[in-house]
Amino acid sequence: MSRFSRSSMITVETVRRGFRDSLSHDRSSVELLTEQYRSLRPLVPTMYLALFINVVFLAGASARSLGPAAFDLPVAVAVLVAARLAFWWLNGPQTGVPPVAAMRQSMWVTVGVATFAAIGLSLWSAHILATGDMAARAYVALFTALCTIACAACLSSLPLAAYCVIVGGTVPVSVALLMTGDVVLMSMGANLLLVAPLVSGMIYRQHRQLRRMMASRSVLAARKAQFRMLAYRDPLTGLANRRAFLDALSTAIRGPRSTSVAVGMIDLDGFKVINDTYGHRVGDALLSEAARRFEPLAMGDAMIARLGGDEFAVLLRDVESVGDAQSRLALVAGVFDRAFAVDAHKFRLSASIGLAHNGDDIGTTLDLVARADLAMYDAKRRGPGLIGVFEAGLEMRTRRRLTIEQALAAQAIEAPISLVYQPVIDAGSNRIVCFEALARWTHPTLGVVSPAEFIPLAEQAGVTQPMTTNLLSKALGDASAWPPGIGLSFNISAAELGSPTLADRILDLVAEHGFDPCRLSIEVTETALLGDFAAARTALSALQRGGVRILLDDFGAGYASIGYLREIQFDGIKLDGSLIASLTDSPAAHDLLVGVLQLCRAIGAPVTAEMVETAAQYDLLRALGVEKMQGFYLSRPLDADAAQYACDGDRVRAAPRPSSVVLFPRRPVRVPGAA
Repeated sequence: MSRFSRSSMITVETVRRGFRDSLSHDRSSVELLTEQYRSLRPLVPTMYLALFINVVFLAGASARSLGPAAFDLPVAVAVLVAARLAFWWLNGPQTGVPPVAAMRQSMWVTVGVATFAAIGLSLWSAHILATGDMAARAYVALFTALCTIACAACLSSLPLAAYCVIVGGTVPVSVALLMTGDVVLMSMGANLLLVAPLVSGMIYRQHRQLRRMMASRSVLAARKAQFRMLAYRDPLTGLANRRAFLDALSTAIRGPRSTSVAVGMIDLDGFKVINDTYGHRVGDALLSEAARRFEPLAMGDAMIARLGGDEFAVLLRDVESVGDAQSRLALVAGVFDRAFAVDAHKFRLSASIGLAHNGDDIGTTLDLVARADLAMYDAKRRGPGLIGVFEAGLEMRTRRRLTIEQALAAQAIEAPISLVYQPVIDAGSNRIVCFEALARWTHPTLGVVSPAEFIPLAEQAGVTQPMTTNLLSKALGDASAWPPGIGLSFNISAAELGSPTLADRILDLVAEHGFDPCRLSIEVTETALLGDFAAARTALSALQRGGVRILLDDFGAGYASIGYLREIQFDGIKLDGSLIASLTDSPAAHDLLVGVLQLCRAIGAPVTAEMVETAAQYDLLRALGVEKMQGFYLSRPLDADAAQYACDGDRVRAAPRPSSVVLFPRRPVRVPGAA
């Protein structure tokens, strides 16, 4: 079969199918049926009016030959049409759309009425042609054609009714005209038979265009619905997305004041490591499984959304109290009690959750979300799997933290950071043997920022390397002016201890300042060693080979120090202040300290006691054989000038100004419990 023949067959089949569809309004889609009804409804009165006008004029044209009988049927039709128009006028136009069944029934009534009226008018016209005079017969074709075309045009939205009007209104009249034997009348009959299919074709094409328009509208509506779903749904999990969540939250906040709202922000602990290690496919599977576990939770009036990445949000409505919100969010945390299985792997996840409750302070949508975010990050800092509740102080602390982080990121703290030096006293000679360099930072708006606060943030911001280099260089510069017998002790952070360039940088600075490396002590804590012990041991060994002394700081504060003593040969140990604080008040603390000192002597490491605050502590530590001490009882930290002045004990006693360094005379040892 040729390509042209196949195309012709397809076209014919398409036309045939389209024609069948135009006859079956009862099987049309709801959208198409509704549009047909809406288009047809305002044109029905016009059709009635056209029928009324043509019937009246046809009766008037045939009255001379038929007499009063010419008005029998037209009067009856006119009465019915007038009654329908009156009913339409009195009831007014309908504003709504009736049910589908009512629309289908109304259309079938229209088809029946139109068919009956067309056949009745056609038979009456044929009767006039058979019994009327030549003048009356001449008017029949004109009025029949006008009435048929007008009514068919009004019924074009309902093709079946229009086809019935055309066939019922033209065929009988055309046949009657052809049978008259009069050339003029026969021509009129033939004309009607030829025009009727053209009018029918026009109605068919109009209806086909309507169907196409409705199909396009349906596709457009489906796409709009799809786009709306995409706009408000997360494509991976099927949960509501950020936009839907914020819209729902905004609506809830604008609701009645009696309605209490809470927001929970959820972040999956450990997800990033899994996603980076096993790939995004596994990560997406974990997120999808988490979403499936969220759906059946009985959380009351709530909405769960995925905001992006591994961050979810919960909107809780009708919250009775903060405790109520916490208990509902605990259900979310509970879904992570079971392991997640993806392929052959099993993963354990937890969720850090932040809760913000509007209470009396409604605030804005973003305010509530931001507060829940603050509570979530605070919970994450305190440990995995916790629920943090927003409170006013948290916002202040977070703003302070953010200010510090921004200052660190901009490296604007290099100049404001200064150093003070706390003397380390030899217990036997009461002489200064070393100064520990301590960082101090006074921010223009935050005031004094302690190292315990800004050092961890500097580690997170990745600026510890330039900070350490600058501060150590400054400390070496100050220490170079001290007597050769007085050393410098400097603390290294956990982030720096794992750096492969640490040892080279420190030794280069020592050489640059011409400082004897044996006078420099580097202090490290066991928590700093926990990060990367192998890298830390390598760096510390390199420093020791260069002549630098290594001290283990805060010994006794943790659980792993003994293992470090076995792995690394420390040049000295500094006892944690917690071992000293209750020394004179608790026999157990005294016994613990004695045991720690025996351990240190067993490995041959000199001991320094920190945080010596009272004379009793000082005397007892001396009695126990502690070689070196530091603390406020002995001296507060000194600036560079005061430290230089205090290096010589004779100068301290002869100083024209008071010094905070206290050089003690020998005293009798007072041991608790002694007579």
